[in-house]
Amino acid sequence: MNKAANSSKLNNGQIMPLVGLGTYLLNSKEEMTNLLRTALDAGYRHIDTAVNYQNEAMIGESLKTIFKEGKYSRKDLFIVSKVFPNKGINMLESVKKSLKELQLDYVDLYYLHFPLGFLSEKEEFVHLPVHVAWAQLEEAHRLGLAKSIGVSNFNVMALADLLSYAKVKPVSNQVEVSVFIQQKNLIKFCQRFGIHVTAYAPLAKYTDVESNPILQKIAKKHKITISQVLLGFLLNQGLSVIPKTDKPSRLKENIDSINVKLSEEDFKELETLNKNQRTIDPSVMAMFSYVPFFD
Repeated sequence: MNKAANSSKLNNGQIMPLVGLGTYLLNSKEEMTNLLRTALDAGYRHIDTAVNYQNEAMIGESLKTIFKEGKYSRKDLFIVSKVFPNKGINMLESVKKSLKELQLDYVDLYYLHFPLGFLSEKEEFVHLPVHVAWAQLEEAHRLGLAKSIGVSNFNVMALADLLSYAKVKPVSNQVEVSVFIQQKNLIKFCQRFGIHVTAYAPLAKYTDVESNPILQKIAKKHKITISQVLLGFLLNQGLSVIPKTDKPSRLKENIDSINVKLSEEDFKELETLNKNQRTIDPSVMAMFSYVPFFD
């Protein structure tokens, strides 16, 4: 981890800022532009989106507006998108489409959003197999359209299979990690094979955690917020985090978590909160056809 730059060096040498801005469910251009501008002013350089969020075009327009103002330029940013391998998707064409929507010449990182797509109405798996999808992403990388390529929601077996044939190793695995789902074995596996881990939903369901006595105790001890305890727990492990917020006032609070230093005693207490509780669980979601992928 490059502590001086608040970033991590990926396995291909590219530098990823450790605190990113999640943009899921932000669907107003004015709101997006204000949020991105405020985020950049607060120090954010890592922006995370996805085809499935349906906001790439909005982000593209917002960035165009911001770049015209002259304070920031493309080279200042680390921009990430991702796509599901659903039926009929070609990864190379998806990257090109994302670039058109984002009004960019390249993305810094493009993820395969899930190892499988959605089921057909006949309950058939019709997604693009990972070995096919990955070869297409490797081509996007070779062409310079995606500076790095990675995976999201991959468990150990999915990663082991990919690593057996990948010509370009994934730089990162973006998965759900929080105090309530700590994913220790998956993180150890990724670190063993040089794959960075980015945590999505790092604040869990905030309404479930704000009254937690352990979190309250540690926050009071360090004179920080509960959100900063949650993010600090992950950042202290060298993980990236992409907390989502639509509140500009929360941006600085979240990015300041990079300065949180937790003690060994803090870690031991926080580790007791692990209960494998997901906020994104395909087994209970209609969009995933209730497939228990993580079981």
